[in-house]
Amino acid sequence: MRVMKKCSFGGMVLACLVLGCSIKAPEVRVTGEKTALEREVVGTYHQMEEDTWMIASTRAAQGEDEVRISPEKQRVLEALQEQKFNKDDIDEFKKKEYVGENNEGFLEIRSSEELAGDAEKMKLVQEIVREENGDREIIMGRVIELNDSLKKAVRKDVLAIFARMNQENSPEGTWIQRPEGDWVKK
Repeated sequence: MRVMKKCSFGGMVLACLVLGCSIKAPEVRVTGEKTALEREVVGTYHQMEEDTWMIASTRAAQGEDEVRISPEKQRVLEALQEQKFNKDDIDEFKKKEYVGENNEGFLEIRSSEELAGDAEKMKLVQEIVREENGDREIIMGRVIELNDSLKKAVRKDVLAIFARMNQENSPEGTWIQRPEGDWVKK
């Protein structure tokens, strides 16, 4: 019986080779798994975003004077609103390759002949990138502040998680900086 199993397996391999079949090992992807740190960053970020939008909705329904929120929440609310306002421009800048997502969670202006030749457009891109990066800094700071384990984490690791989030949410064709520092198109 054992000899027969060896022959049938050998026969299958020989048949595959003769017929041009190929045996391919399944692809194993470990990157889909989130680390505990990633889960905490993403979870805290989403909770904070839900909280601030709930506050904004309550304020709109009840009137601005009736709802009191902390200055920290107010800053995050304003940063999230400004991000929504600038999103279309930023996506356009990414498509035109004016900006890319760096490996620390921020936008970075890329070298562009078109921008270099148009001072007004360059000024607009710089202003919106400055606003967006400021908003991201406020949001990242608040996420870290709200989560004790993130306070103890290495800031570079937390920024790398934000970088991956921003890169994943960017349109195809966006310039992305890998952790090693090189730039590639998504």
